[in-house]
Amino acid sequence: METLAQTLALPTAKQTKFADMVERASTKAPGLTGYKGTYESVIEAQFTRISASNYTKRETLKRLLLHLYNQTCYTIIKTPDYLDVLANMSAFGGKMVRDIESWEKKGFVAEDQLTSLIQHCFAKYPVPQFLEPAFAGDKLLYMVWYVQLGAGKSVMELSSFPVVFTKKMAHYFRLTPPEYKVEQAIRRAQALGYGATIENAEAIAWSVLSAGFEDEAFWDKVIKFVAKVKQSVPLDELQIVLYFLKQLKENQPDLTMKGRTWDALLRQAQEWNIEMNRRSHFENYLEWKPADIGNFTIKINNVTYAIVQLVNSEELYVEGYEMSHCVADYDQDCATGEIAIFSLRKYAEKKAMERIATIEVDIIAKEVTQAKGKYNEYTTDEADKLIKEWADREGLTIEYSPEYYNEAPLPQQAQHQGIAQANPRPVDLDNYRYVPPRYRQDTKITENELMLILRLSLLILFALVRACH
Repeated sequence: METLAQTLALPTAKQTKFADMVERASTKAPGLTGYKGTYESVIEAQFTRISASNYTKRETLKRLLLHLYNQTCYTIIKTPDYLDVLANMSAFGGKMVRDIESWEKKGFVAEDQLTSLIQHCFAKYPVPQFLEPAFAGDKLLYMVWYVQLGAGKSVMELSSFPVVFTKKMAHYFRLTPPEYKVEQAIRRAQALGYGATIENAEAIAWSVLSAGFEDEAFWDKVIKFVAKVKQSVPLDELQIVLYFLKQLKENQPDLTMKGRTWDALLRQAQEWNIEMNRRSHFENYLEWKPADIGNFTIKINNVTYAIVQLVNSEELYVEGYEMSHCVADYDQDCATGEIAIFSLRKYAEKKAMERIATIEVDIIAKEVTQAKGKYNEYTTDEADKLIKEWADREGLTIEYSPEYYNEAPLPQQAQHQGIAQANPRPVDLDNYRYVPPRYRQDTKITENELMLILRLSLLILFALVRACH
């Protein structure tokens, strides 16, 4: 049995060409080494980014590669993004709390293996899970924090921490859910430490406050102010207030939050936001010839429904503002005659007109390509029936479906030319070159990118197979 076990065991790195390849790569001089169609060039590129004098980092990267090979973690050592993580880990070779070679693979999922390896090397004490992707990014400071926490330092002892934390904030920082980014974790903990509800703390975390920590003395007071608001603070309202305060601060350097109430501040911010948006759209005012598609009116019981074409940028702006989406961004497409935008409205007796849906029509293809309700929600059954009846009358086909919305939603809230929209999006803080799927939103890969990935994977796989023989 012992002989059979030895026969079936994979050879160690020292017995294979893989070890020779890593050894050659580790001695390469620093410089620009690109992908040359071989797996060895991928490994070389990692070492040539390391200074020749940084022996510890080069040696650590070599040890990581060889040990992962011996542990049959082939997905990690053949994937460029994972190799970047190993290179970042190597920068802290002198700070590891356990020997690399004492780590043993558990499980077959590469991301779990990599997480386990990071914890093994640096986490003598528990480290919040949201910090794990730091080694996949390019922010060295966040990696330092992981290493420091893993070695036993407190949150309040972390190097160059951008916010003055209380013990309560430090406690909440450690309890941050894994899906949060580091900047968001700081803001969330800050808000909770000041007494914010979970809901309002989450809004603060996902707001533009997480874009940076400049002028922190002022924004800390803003967070403290919002944290004391008892009612729910929706993200879109918070964003408008924050943009408004930023504009005020630029004109009033000594601006304070003293004597303010949330309701009054929100009202001022909304009025400012409406005016800024009107100015923006008036400056670029467009109008266009209506498409040769008729409007539609039908009366059901005592309620009148109408589908009306929008023919200038002001009408698009009002539609977008009332419906809380940015259909106003389609003015150029309407002006060039590519599409037409219609508004489905409801007129009930003794009630104000209600907008039910915004509809996009491809003029050339004679297709209804999108229809969305308020906040970009799906249209109701009632609206769908009316749109279909109108489309049939005008000879239009309907080409949208719930599945389509998952692939191509109506325009999202955005910020243009530094001016806040009615419902601005949370700022995108995805600065990582690689983030495991459990920490990121899904992204599309183009066909060319997919083919390149497959080709590279095959080349690396062939190289590994040759190295084993």
